[in-house]
Amino acid sequence: MRHYFRLVIALFLFISTSSYANDVGFRKMSVVLKDTTEKLPVAVFYPTSSPAKSVAFGPFSLNVAIGGEIAEGRFPLAVLSHGSGGSNLSYKDIAMSLVNNGFIVAMPLHPKNNYLDNSNQGKAENYINRPKHISETIDKILSIPSLAAHTNAQKIAVLGHSMGGYTALVVSGAIARTQDLVELCENTPTISDPYCMPVRSNDLTKNVVISGQDIRIKAQILMAPVGAPFISAKALHNVNIPTMLLVPEKDDELTEAHNADVIRQGLESKGKLTYLKVANAGHYSFLTTYPEYLKSELGPIANDPEGFDRKAFQQTLGKRFADYLKEVM
Repeated sequence: MRHYFRLVIALFLFISTSSYANDVGFRKMSVVLKDTTEKLPVAVFYPTSSPAKSVAFGPFSLNVAIGGEIAEGRFPLAVLSHGSGGSNLSYKDIAMSLVNNGFIVAMPLHPKNNYLDNSNQGKAENYINRPKHISETIDKILSIPSLAAHTNAQKIAVLGHSMGGYTALVVSGAIARTQDLVELCENTPTISDPYCMPVRSNDLTKNVVISGQDIRIKAQILMAPVGAPFISAKALHNVNIPTMLLVPEKDDELTEAHNADVIRQGLESKGKLTYLKVANAGHYSFLTTYPEYLKSELGPIANDPEGFDRKAFQQTLGKRFADYLKEVM
């Protein structure tokens, strides 16, 4: 049965982390990538039996137990892929909520496509490498005895925002073609989506076909995803897992017709798609709330369309994701 829902957010609802059984543990790990030998930093949040305390993470203050003992039990794993030029910790609200609801969350910081080093943005190498980062993160989690012993390897999900949505789709079975991007941007001069910039500057010219299905992944959540590399017929043919697709009503970054609609049309006939249109949300509304003093400096990354309450949205989003993943995995 097809699932089409319009997301209605109860802005007044506040969920306190104190209502959950476990605190949130945190540790860093590093993955040496097989193809490039680069180091992939990964932030891991998990249920812990150790007491948490307030810890500063850059501009954020998180209530976590650094290196805390993992709580008893086996937990589903969620791997979250950030957007192009972004930060993994920009999704800390979602991560903390997932942990509070019984998940382990791994968040890689994609090399050369993050806020510290964005030198691969828009290049073919970035489209090729990103999906590999997800699979190698899962490999690493399952190779560390203390984490593997508490990870339910039969319940692994991938979440992605923007370029992270592209990343999630490839590891879920989609076949991407950079030629789809090139042709779209060359034939549609009015489109201003960010992925067209490297096409028009001749930084993206190679016709590369990218695949990298990881059969360990049982469900995915896509937030304002990049979908243009999947325009070709049957690009999404092999994606056969439950998918939640969230589309912001006021996305000023990605043209819905060339991204979310491409994904929706490719998946809706499979009967495993949950489609959510987020009223009044912008492209960056899925990121964490930022301190007031940073909002003017960060611009649209930290700000939303008038009337949208990101703080309230974030207080319900992670719980919604957890409920969905528990239902479908």
